[in-house]
Amino acid sequence: MNAGSTTDVISRAVRWNGAGGSYPQWYEDPLSCLQTTLGSILMEHGLRPVDVLGLACEFVFAPDDVMCEEFYRPAQSSRGVAADLCPYHDVESSWTTGSDAADLIDLIETHSSVIVAVDNYHLPFRPAFHDVHAAHLVVVPGWRRTPQGDLEFYVSDAQPPRFQGWLAAEHLVNSWTSGNPTDTQDVFFSSREIGGRVLITKVRSQPAELGTDQVALALQGNLDRWDAGTAGPSDRLWTGRTGLRRFVEHLRQSCGDPERLRAAYTFGWAMQAQAFLHGRLAQEFAHRSGQARLLEVAASADRVVSAWSNLRLLSAHEAQTAGITELMPRRGAELVHAYEQLAADWRLARSKDGTDVR
Repeated sequence: MNAGSTTDVISRAVRWNGAGGSYPQWYEDPLSCLQTTLGSILMEHGLRPVDVLGLACEFVFAPDDVMCEEFYRPAQSSRGVAADLCPYHDVESSWTTGSDAADLIDLIETHSSVIVAVDNYHLPFRPAFHDVHAAHLVVVPGWRRTPQGDLEFYVSDAQPPRFQGWLAAEHLVNSWTSGNPTDTQDVFFSSREIGGRVLITKVRSQPAELGTDQVALALQGNLDRWDAGTAGPSDRLWTGRTGLRRFVEHLRQSCGDPERLRAAYTFGWAMQAQAFLHGRLAQEFAHRSGQARLLEVAASADRVVSAWSNLRLLSAHEAQTAGITELMPRRGAELVHAYEQLAADWRLARSKDGTDVR
């Protein structure tokens, strides 16, 4: 159906009006649905996703978390995952749940666009429809009744093959309330119940041109978090340099246990995506501002992305990889080195004379 041609009554929204065209979508290849859905919400509020999501870059791992979802990221702040990803903007989020279409309508009416957890198995526009169970996120900014009285929700999914349009409520509700059972075709993103989860996001920051001071503040914050990282026996989170080194040791000790190594594939997606966005922002801002040293930051961030690719793929295919006990420490060391180089370039970019300041 064409959202722009309908004469049906469409639910009210703070910014997006379904009668006026399509919902804003944003996608970059290394990103998961967590970044693309949040980025779309930021666009709805007039913000550039790269300028917001690209400022922060860090390492954080929660060893006791459940990680079998594409949109998993370790929870840090009490203000939710959106605040963790956008620490330099007034953005926050919280998870809530519902059980039926009426609950979802109420959430949309109360909060405007919401991010809805789904199981791809029940969505006709996903390649996995009636084939593979896998957790995913989509944006749902509106609902309507057709002339025949049928209930439909507007669904926006920027992940390839990309979709947006009106979807029968039955499909969305089945996906949203799915048990997402264990699926041998996708051992990474199945086996955790979707449970009617909805991510409500509040964006209070007003659109503004990204400035040199804000970028400098972010670089220093990233560096501070890297240097002050912890990974003690009682720490819920392993963070920064110390946390990464313990994480790499954890992977070395997990060789021979595919289930434990899968965490690196799932969890690593969030870290890899953040490094990619940080590199993209550093590159773009270097050209806009003339700060050439940010190009070194961008190059180092890209090396972090590549190191994560090697580690994630090795962890995913551990059972089929000969020499895993030698390869895993090597890939781990490469990841640590890539982050250390990024931290060194943060220091150089923050110094006034181009020398490394420690």
